[in-house]
Amino acid sequence: MPNRVKLSAIVEAMEMQFDESHSYLDKQAGEVVMLSDEELAAAEDQGDPADYPQWQQDNIELAKAFHADDGSRFLPLPDRFEINEWDMMRDFASGLENADQAEALLTAIQGRGAFRYFKDRLHELGLAEAWFEFRTGRYRQAALDWCQENGLEVDAEA
Repeated sequence: MPNRVKLSAIVEAMEMQFDESHSYLDKQAGEVVMLSDEELAAAEDQGDPADYPQWQQDNIELAKAFHADDGSRFLPLPDRFEINEWDMMRDFASGLENADQAEALLTAIQGRGAFRYFKDRLHELGLAEAWFEFRTGRYRQAALDWCQENGLEVDAEA
């Protein structure tokens, strides 16, 4: 296993997650990889990667290695449910000194469309930059915690 992992790559993968993808640390290569459900299914079906666009073929080969892995090569990154960005939004809003701003953001995260309403309110209140700094810090800390839990050395500069 490589001695160090790039913190920035782990944070970026954690921030870019969506329902049909999964992010892993490939401990053999020391790199973060993202595999889609489609790529994992293609690898499991033993399909020919040449049947897919060039940009997907390498990932299908990685997905084949993932399926063959005994758990020693690919380490899953925390998913979006473990990270819980809604909690981040609540914590950001609760930490604001201006009670009116805090209340506006806490109200925005209630019910359907919470992420969109929160984002709209941030821009209306001029707090978007402060939010993104807070959010980045939380993701960075989550990545550091994950690395420590998994015994990984971190290259925080890369």
